[in-house]
Amino acid sequence: MLWNTSELLNQFDWLTLWSPLFGLLMVGIYVLYAVVTERMAKRGYASTTLLQKFSMLFAIVLYYIGFGSPIDVMAHIILSVHMFQMVLVYILAPALVVYGLPYWVFEKVLSFKWIGPTFKFLTKPLIALILFNALFSIYHMPVVFDYVLTNYGVHRIFHGALVLFSLTMWYPVIVPLVSDEEEGMSDLKRMVYIIANGVLLTPACALIIFSQTTLYNAYTDPQTFATVLGYCLPNGDVSGIDLEALMGATNSALEDQRFGGVLMKLGQEIVYGFFFGWTFFGWVRRTKSLALDEGMSFTPQETNEKN
Repeated sequence: MLWNTSELLNQFDWLTLWSPLFGLLMVGIYVLYAVVTERMAKRGYASTTLLQKFSMLFAIVLYYIGFGSPIDVMAHIILSVHMFQMVLVYILAPALVVYGLPYWVFEKVLSFKWIGPTFKFLTKPLIALILFNALFSIYHMPVVFDYVLTNYGVHRIFHGALVLFSLTMWYPVIVPLVSDEEEGMSDLKRMVYIIANGVLLTPACALIIFSQTTLYNAYTDPQTFATVLGYCLPNGDVSGIDLEALMGATNSALEDQRFGGVLMKLGQEIVYGFFFGWTFFGWVRRTKSLALDEGMSFTPQETNEKN
């Protein structure tokens, strides 16, 4: 699907490709997370487990890969890479962030006078489900997609909203799994919720996969392509870039578009499938434990009959 990728990226300097300032920001966020959670643990709050710390670290790495590495530059050149980027930063990384945060963080947020009610509203399962999937699907409508990518301010606001709603979308699923204090939905409802997320994103993926024509001018129209790529460069100057070579980075724009739709759908299903399995097996374990507590046995009993 791709060709001469390394040669194409050689047109960009290392500052553009690796975004060191964004990398430092990500490091700073993780250091802040580690310091604050450690200090709060010393004050009697629940401490973060090793798995939570690793989850947050992995999320930070994914955000850097998605927004600060050459993946971000390639996502402005190749649509399928952009779709892969979407899975990393809006499906997988937010789940890891929510898991990595101790429950007292959410309690603190809920305690604020104005932020708390808003957060509680946004994390209601039905609201969270609709907001994220609606915004994600609307983003992939061709007219919206091209408008967002060619307007820097709108681009930042739109993607900031996607980050926020992706976090609230995962809250009803993950927080009950890692917190004794938060009951939330039943296991069955959480599984239905996860399935609904996958179903609601299917139309957007189907539009991309089964379209008979290319959908996005951001990857096929030279002028629009130059505008979008300019956001990756200092002062938006594309004069020293071989735009024709970059637009020819794929053998077929239509096939790349379809491949991108498949990547996005497959990535979503893998992540959702993992958390569905986690919820399901947790439900089975708790159900079995409850049954044992009530005196039921799952072990066949051997009886000896005396004749």
